[in-house]
Amino acid sequence: MLGYSAGEIANSLLGNSITGFAMLFYTEALGLSPKLAGIAMAIAVFWDAVTDPLMGHITDNTRSRFGRRHPYILLGGIAVTIIYVFVWYVPGFVQGHQAALFWYLVVVNLLQRTAITVYLIPYIALGFEICGDYNGRVTLQGIRSGLNMLANLLGPALAWTLFFSDNSGLRATAVPQNYLNMGLTFAAVSLVSILFVTFIARKHLVDSTGLPRSENSVLDFFRDMRDILTDIYARHVFGFTVVVMIGITLVASLQMYLYEHFMRFDGLHKTIVHGGSMVCFGLGSLCSGLLTRRLDKKGAVYFAAVLNLCGSLSLAAVLLTGTVVPEQTLAVAGVTLPLATIVFVLLHGTYWVGNGIMFPTTLSMMADIAELNELKTGRNKDGAYAAVFSFAQKVAISVGLLISGLVLTVIGFRTGVGLTHAPATAAKLCGATLVAGPCVSLLALLLMRLYPVTKDLLQQMRAQARTAS
Repeated sequence: MLGYSAGEIANSLLGNSITGFAMLFYTEALGLSPKLAGIAMAIAVFWDAVTDPLMGHITDNTRSRFGRRHPYILLGGIAVTIIYVFVWYVPGFVQGHQAALFWYLVVVNLLQRTAITVYLIPYIALGFEICGDYNGRVTLQGIRSGLNMLANLLGPALAWTLFFSDNSGLRATAVPQNYLNMGLTFAAVSLVSILFVTFIARKHLVDSTGLPRSENSVLDFFRDMRDILTDIYARHVFGFTVVVMIGITLVASLQMYLYEHFMRFDGLHKTIVHGGSMVCFGLGSLCSGLLTRRLDKKGAVYFAAVLNLCGSLSLAAVLLTGTVVPEQTLAVAGVTLPLATIVFVLLHGTYWVGNGIMFPTTLSMMADIAELNELKTGRNKDGAYAAVFSFAQKVAISVGLLISGLVLTVIGFRTGVGLTHAPATAAKLCGATLVAGPCVSLLALLLMRLYPVTKDLLQQMRAQARTAS
């Protein structure tokens, strides 16, 4: 489980750094309007979502002595690390021109998202096959999610200190070279992660040359998509995933601006706050297996949603009412403590604990559903189910990014080196980040309430399949 999950390090470093810093890079450092940046990134993520189901079908139907998953994990992984560098390396002739910057961002991110699809979908499908136990699936995905957050902590979170420390009159987030230094470092570490997981997971490589081939791969693809999208078990998870991810994306993309322009954290405090969120997400992920054993999977999701909402709304309440103000300190026994930072870490961390529980639990639900389909049809569609789940996530991320850019425009947020914002604008930013996102996530529970799959149902279906055979 640990060896397989190491592949998530690359996904975390590459994906989380783009989610967390790309909007800042193109708006703060290069001067692209937030609206255009949001549209460009939304286009790329939507393309990523559209290509996921196709990649799922391709990997399920690959016939190779190197298996159905491993060639794509290796080749796609190498490609994505190379293309990723060019997200942060913008040629001089592109800079300073809104249209040129917009299209450069679109093209490079389309290429990067295509490569990550080739790597990630087979990688997720391999995880479905490694572990077939109902609770063990949550544990596996929890470990993978925990390593994602550990990499996020040591990478994008620590980047505030390593690459974006304000040590001059110019904000570090306004210096393009800082982003390129981060990109080169993360690309190198990601490449090592990809090579490692390809090697360590070699014992799960199964020669697929003898598997039957589809007579019409195009028609078969559309039949698979129809069957998955109309799967009575899957549609509850898909709907929940889309709605909850829109809310999470709103928070994740806007919180960077909240650090900078409302809380006014310096580089060290940004690292502490952002790192604290990652630690809390990881702790939630590692606890997800224990929660599902006590509450089953749907109960664990409900519990996570309550934590999610309580943490964020409590933080919004203390900040917007002025109970705690940015940069506020507290003297205790002669020691000055950063009260605002501590309160932010604790309450915002509670929000991310809830998300940490939800992510691996919902993905393990999809693995259960894929197994139920295989018991019914006799065909392994792990790649297709993993891909459609990823499709649902990315459609939501695309919508969330688009909304984020529009929200910044609506509240009157302006970009540019040295600009400051009125207190009213900063307060609107705080409210949009801490209230709107979690409330959207709460709506997702309405789509989860009818989800029927439990451990008993899965065992019953397994028994019926054994009897039939």
